[in-house]
Amino acid sequence: MAMAYKNNSKRKIINSKLTKKVILIIFFILIVLNILSTILSSSEKYLKFNFWQTFPNLKKVYLESQYVNKHPKGWIPDEVLNSYAGGEYIRGINPILIDSSTPPIGRYLIGLSEIIFNNANIASLIFSVLSLFLMYLIGKQIFQNNLIAVVPPFLLSFEPIFKNQLVYSPLLDIFQLVFLLGSFYYFNKALNSKKIILYFVVASLFLGLFISTKFFITGTTIVAAWVFILLFRKEWLKLKMLFLTLPLSIFILLLSYIRVLSFDYTINKFLGIQKYVFLYHKSQLILPLSIWPLLLLNKWYVWFGNIPIISDPQWLITWPLVTIISIIAILLYLLNKIPKNKNVEVLMTWFVFYVLFFSFGQISSRYFVILIPVLYIISLYGIVSLYKIYKK
Repeated sequence: MAMAYKNNSKRKIINSKLTKKVILIIFFILIVLNILSTILSSSEKYLKFNFWQTFPNLKKVYLESQYVNKHPKGWIPDEVLNSYAGGEYIRGINPILIDSSTPPIGRYLIGLSEIIFNNANIASLIFSVLSLFLMYLIGKQIFQNNLIAVVPPFLLSFEPIFKNQLVYSPLLDIFQLVFLLGSFYYFNKALNSKKIILYFVVASLFLGLFISTKFFITGTTIVAAWVFILLFRKEWLKLKMLFLTLPLSIFILLLSYIRVLSFDYTINKFLGIQKYVFLYHKSQLILPLSIWPLLLLNKWYVWFGNIPIISDPQWLITWPLVTIISIIAILLYLLNKIPKNKNVEVLMTWFVFYVLFFSFGQISSRYFVILIPVLYIISLYGIVSLYKIYKK
């Protein structure tokens, strides 16, 4: 009788594990299908390998655009600018000669895609997949459960704001998302491992890539989150190790401008470029608190056109849902109403610093490409924690 009970229990455990594996595989298949369907909807971008054949025409379009002429013959979107800039950057042009309002790493990656695949968009595809995979890895750190960890990337794969990084490629935001998630993943590794320096070095390298892709000041939200977590936990040795490795991120930023420096630009001129980037983005310090109507209500307060408030077609009801649930989860966490988990703390802290940072000025949904994935993870943590409490 006892033997039969034992065998029955073993069978149940095996069946349970098998069921979880099957569900996990189904989740991964659906994610792949989501990406494939998005790519097929823009097949002309991903199935043509003729970038350099069309490059002369792309150059002509750029030279007639708003980026060169006060009275342009045509207006070009960011993805066209990035494609052209990537081609010129990888061929060795001084990056500041083509739209120096952003650091050059993202466009170098686009240029690499153009060199390797003769296609400007493959880099976006690779980084989209990497972003989902890093979400999954961070989920594993937090939940210690493969099945729960796959839920945030699965849900994100349905989001128009994620899919549009593939449809309107190549854009820079998807690169920044990978670098953000990579920095969080290795920061958590440093918190949980004796290899403190190694993991802080890798985290700082990801931070350097992050600030070398778009507006570098947003990197301060990552540093602020890291420092806050270590101060809060009184991890003095790790805080010291962090400060020792942080200069690596500045080195990466400098390295991204190596082609600029090779044209006899001094460090002072390099700092002048960064000042220009800062002042360019500082001009957007209008319409404070406009992040909240856009995030919660799909009311985008714009600085152009005749209509002061418009809607964003990428907006879904999921945005306010994950935002509100994340805020509730953070409050419950601070009040010790849900279990502590140091792996989720850096995401929670960064979310607070990030939305505070952008509460001071104008914002567009482009800045949510790196925010929404983090909110999916935080909100799921809150839901799972409350479910476990309720179950008990």
